[in-house]
Amino acid sequence: MRLPLAHLCALAFAWPGIANAATITVDGRLDEPEWATAQRFTDFRVTQPYTRGTPRLRTEARLLSTPEGIAVAFINQQPPGVPRVKPRIERDQRRASDRVNFIIDFDADGKIAYDFAVLLSGSIQDDIVTDETEFNPDWNPDWSWAVDEDEHGWCVELLIPWTVTAMRDSQAPTRTVAVYFDRVLGSNAERQAFPVASSERARFVSKFHHIEIPQYRRSLFHVFPYITAQHDFIRDRRDYKAGADLFWKPSAGFQLSATFNPDFGQVEADELVVNFDAIEEFQSDKRPFFTENQGFFDLRTPEDGFLIYTRRIGGESDDDSGLAADIDAALKLNGSIGSLGYGLLVAEEAGDAGRSFYATRLFRPLSETLSLGWLGTRVERPALDRQADVQAIDLFWQLHEDLSINAQILASFIKEHVIEEQGGRSNGDGAWLTASWSPSDRWEYELEALHFGRNFDFNDFGFQERNSLNHLQLSGEYEHEVNNEDSMLRSTSWGAEVEVRTNDSGRRLPGALALTQSNSFRSGAELEFEIEWESAGVDDLISRGNGDWNQPARRNLFVSYRRPVRGAWQIGGEVEIFQEGLSGYTFEGELVVNWFPRDDFNLELSAGPVYGRDWLVWGGEIDEDGDELGFRRYRQRTYSVDLDANWFPGRRHELRLKAQWLAIATRDGQAYVLDDGELQATGEPVPDFSANGFGVQLRYRYQLGVQSDFYLVYSRGGELELERASLRSSDLLEEALELRDADQLLAKIRYRF
Repeated sequence: MRLPLAHLCALAFAWPGIANAATITVDGRLDEPEWATAQRFTDFRVTQPYTRGTPRLRTEARLLSTPEGIAVAFINQQPPGVPRVKPRIERDQRRASDRVNFIIDFDADGKIAYDFAVLLSGSIQDDIVTDETEFNPDWNPDWSWAVDEDEHGWCVELLIPWTVTAMRDSQAPTRTVAVYFDRVLGSNAERQAFPVASSERARFVSKFHHIEIPQYRRSLFHVFPYITAQHDFIRDRRDYKAGADLFWKPSAGFQLSATFNPDFGQVEADELVVNFDAIEEFQSDKRPFFTENQGFFDLRTPEDGFLIYTRRIGGESDDDSGLAADIDAALKLNGSIGSLGYGLLVAEEAGDAGRSFYATRLFRPLSETLSLGWLGTRVERPALDRQADVQAIDLFWQLHEDLSINAQILASFIKEHVIEEQGGRSNGDGAWLTASWSPSDRWEYELEALHFGRNFDFNDFGFQERNSLNHLQLSGEYEHEVNNEDSMLRSTSWGAEVEVRTNDSGRRLPGALALTQSNSFRSGAELEFEIEWESAGVDDLISRGNGDWNQPARRNLFVSYRRPVRGAWQIGGEVEIFQEGLSGYTFEGELVVNWFPRDDFNLELSAGPVYGRDWLVWGGEIDEDGDELGFRRYRQRTYSVDLDANWFPGRRHELRLKAQWLAIATRDGQAYVLDDGELQATGEPVPDFSANGFGVQLRYRYQLGVQSDFYLVYSRGGELELERASLRSSDLLEEALELRDADQLLAKIRYRF
């Protein structure tokens, strides 16, 4: 059934931010005559699962270029017999829901794209997409949307302003953009898209559909002052702060943002983490200044590396206080001169120990298939008498429609008084390359090669899991569509990955062979298996640089299942059995339950235990000769619970409860020492210990206007680590609820002028 153009529904959602664009009124009703002249896209195909077949429900997308911005419309057939899943959620939350996505690459070069998603409930999501498939939700621009539905289906209108980001060649009368449209059914997670592209495959953004549209010049100037008032109930102390963010965009080719005394009031709760590993835990950044137009600086490396990790700015101070550093000011500039894109980022922390951060970025397409970029960063750390410089050259080359190459050449230059006194080298180098080949819609391959020198270090401004690494990885995937309509399966896929690694001293690190098999059912359920064989090799991180351990071979098994939405419920879970320590087995499980009994209320609960017989922890002890290194080996139990509940009592009102509990209890501790690469038991017992953490945040938000909010946030929590006998889970939970390292109430107003 084809929905009519003037699809007038009984209910229209008019959210803050809705505006007029030429004669288009963003109300979800496609009754303006201009929509008849829009470019139309109707050849949607099923891409999740990746069958590329014709969907059973019709979707049509339309696009208009207007002086106000790019207007997009979706017309979605959905008769009464098809369930509608439409929970209201916070911005950028992921829940099962009926939704549409419009993703656009303004420069049509496959480097950065911008995702605008609208749910049937009227909630939204927005992301920056880099490195083909990496979605970052920490970006909340100003754009307009509206939803209208009736018994036959629903319509969506979007307006993406020309000032939403910086783009090259902004003075030309027309521009070529690359676009992607998709629609997801909440009841069975089926995704249909135009063009045929999937973010679950190696190439995504570079496969978007290219179109030419008229281009218009727009400008904006916004100031966002903020005021926070915080009361600390533990210290009975009040704290008041004020500052401002500034955004000036005279054109799409030049955009400047600045922040003064930026706000770090905790209106967004971080995930609770207890980390005993040698590698730090990555945390996303939701501060508006550091997410605005950050995609241009978003250069990543394999092994989950980020050359710029904005949480370093205002992170733990170098003065050994353990407190976060205050920031005086920061500035960011994005622009273009012809086809050359450029960017500048500067940030200054306060105080004698305050760090200075600098980043400069250039990027230029050399042809339709080849582009080249450069990033230079510097961090000055006066408290450590340290200066760190990093240089990176990045390349993207589309050799063929089905074959592409990404590569970087990197170098770091560290000046530090301690290093110079010891006569040590302070320069390091790195390089990596990935080649993606898709010879057909069913087959896909990827080759990845990487070298990080032993002195290569970009952690002063970036996030680097390790250096001293040589890494070669080959992976392949085959997708098979099940054409038998009587089969429960809709598609299956098989994958294989082999990895070989050494450190820069030539010692072999653990390698791996992984086999995966996933199944997509016609009901919408998904089932996945993975088995991995990890070879023996040297673990040169576990002792924090105090010696290499010859880690034995290991085997791991992972199974996950997610059932489709049934009524007000969706349930999923995963189980992993893996070897750790000296090859003892560990069981880890997680159950995830989503409940949305009403459109304006939803709840997600995830919980799971970990039972391990062989948990190995670096204890840090060194004997008087400096030869023997101390390790601790335990049986351990871990419990984690995460509750996220959202209620929307009115159009502008949001109430959110987020609570997390994470506890570790150990027993049967034994001491081990490292002897010529092997762990030897000393026969000495070590005290058992437990780590307990709890955090809860109750947040009320009122939308004062476009990008203007009032928050009232209550937060409480704490952490505790003690040497003691193992406690029962009920005792650990009771103890966690009484933890009170932090107990505060925060009020915040941020308003856009």
